[in-house]
Amino acid sequence: MNQRILANLGFLLQTAGLLTLLPIGVGFVFNETAQLIPLFLTCIAFLGGGFLLNALCARKDLDVKSASILLLLAFLILPLIGAIPYIYTDPFNSPNPLDRFTNSYFESVSGFTTTGFSFIENTASLPRCILVFRSLTELMGGVGVVFLVLAFFQSKRAMPRLGGMLGIDNLVKNFKKMFFLVFAIYALIILVFTGVFLLSGYSDSVATATFVIDTVSGGFAPSAQQFPQYLSFVPQSLMVIMMFLGSVNFAFNYHLFTGKIKKLLSVEIAVFLAIMVTASVALVFVGNVGFGESLFHVVSLSSTAGGTYLDLSSLNTNAVLLLVTVMVIGGCAFSMAGGIKISRFLTVGQAASQQIKTAFHRNKKTKKEQNSEVFPAVATILLFILVLLVFAALFSTIGISFTDALFEVGSALSTTGASLGAVTIAMPLAYKWLIIAAMTIGKVEVLTVAAVIVPFTLKELKRKTIA
Repeated sequence: MNQRILANLGFLLQTAGLLTLLPIGVGFVFNETAQLIPLFLTCIAFLGGGFLLNALCARKDLDVKSASILLLLAFLILPLIGAIPYIYTDPFNSPNPLDRFTNSYFESVSGFTTTGFSFIENTASLPRCILVFRSLTELMGGVGVVFLVLAFFQSKRAMPRLGGMLGIDNLVKNFKKMFFLVFAIYALIILVFTGVFLLSGYSDSVATATFVIDTVSGGFAPSAQQFPQYLSFVPQSLMVIMMFLGSVNFAFNYHLFTGKIKKLLSVEIAVFLAIMVTASVALVFVGNVGFGESLFHVVSLSSTAGGTYLDLSSLNTNAVLLLVTVMVIGGCAFSMAGGIKISRFLTVGQAASQQIKTAFHRNKKTKKEQNSEVFPAVATILLFILVLLVFAALFSTIGISFTDALFEVGSALSTTGASLGAVTIAMPLAYKWLIIAAMTIGKVEVLTVAAVIVPFTLKELKRKTIA
C-alpha cells in the first residue's frame, strides 16, 4: 500500500494512543484495575501500530485517491482497535462470540463516527475509565477527520487554499501545528463548559466531562435515566450552545476564541441559523410541540448531535419527514457535524445563480471552474440520497414503515444517532451491520467511498471537496 497513506494513518493511530492514556489514568485514580487491561491492550495497539507505520513510511502529499483511501482506512481500523474494551468487558451481555464482536464493533463505530447510537442500556453502570474512553473515541473520530483534511492540504501550495476555504488569515503553515490548534480549541470548549456545569451544581466531574464531550462532538446522548437532569432551562440552553459550536465550521470557533467577532457570521453560518429557526417554527405547527422543545430537537438533529427527550415515534409523518430533512442537510463543513453539509447546497445554489447571470456572456474558463466545484457537490447530494433510499428500503424489511426506515437510516448516514426505536440491540445481525455500514459511509462520505471503489481517477474532484 502507498507509504504516504500509511504514514498519515500512523500519526492518527499515535494520536488515538496518546488520548487513550487519559482513561488509563482515570482507571488508576478510581482503582478500576480490572478494567485497565483492555485499555492497555488498546493503547499498545494504537501506539505500536502508529509508531511502526511512521518508522517504515515517509509522509508525503496526498492526492484525491490516496486521501480517500486514508479516510476510509482510518474509520475501519480505528473502530476495530477501539472495540477491544467492549469485547473484553461485554456490557451488552451478548449471547455468543459473534454477537459480542458485532455489538462491540457497532458501539465503537458509533463513537468514532460521532453517531451516538448505543447498545449499552445504562452507561452510568460502566466503569469510569471505560466511560471516558467511550467519549474520547468521539474526539478521536471527530478531530481525526480534521487531521485527515489537513493531511491532504499539508503542502505549502495547498495550505493557503485551505485558509481561504476556512476564512482564516495567516493559516499555520505546518499542518501538525494546525491540527493541534484545532484540537486545542475544541478541548478549550470542552473545559469551559465542563467548568460551567460543575459550577452549576453537577458534582460528578467524570460524568459531567463525558457528557460535555458527547454533546460538543455530536456523539452519544445521555441515556433515558440521565436526560431528566439536563432538562431545566439553564442546562438545556447550554446543550443547545454546545451542539451549535460542534456543528459550525472551525473558522467560527477560531474567530470566536481569537476575538474576531465581526468575522463570525459567514454566509454558511447565516444559512445554517436560518434553517434551524425555520425548521423549529415549522415543527411547532406540524408536530404540535412547544417552541422550546421544537428548537432543542431541531438544533440537536440539524447539528447531528442526536440528543432527544420527546417520544419521536409519536410524531406524525410530516414531523418525522421534517426531522429527516434537517438531519440529511446536516451542519457546516469542517466541523464535527454530519449530513450532506450546508456548504454543498450553497455551492450548487451559487453555481445555478451564476449560470443564469452569465447565460449570455459566459466564457470557457468560468464554466470550467464552476464545473470543478459543482460536480462533487451535486454528486455528493445525489449519491447521499440514493444510498439513503436503498438502505432505507433494506432496513424497512425489519418490519417498520418506509418513513420510519428513512429516519433510522438517515440518522445513521448523517451520524446523528437519534432513533424512533428500531435501532436496538435486539436487531438481527444483518441489520446491525447495515447500520454500521451506514454510519461509516456517512462519516467517510459517500463520494469518498466512490473514489476508492471506482477504478479510475475522478479528475473533477478538487482539494476543497475533501472537507
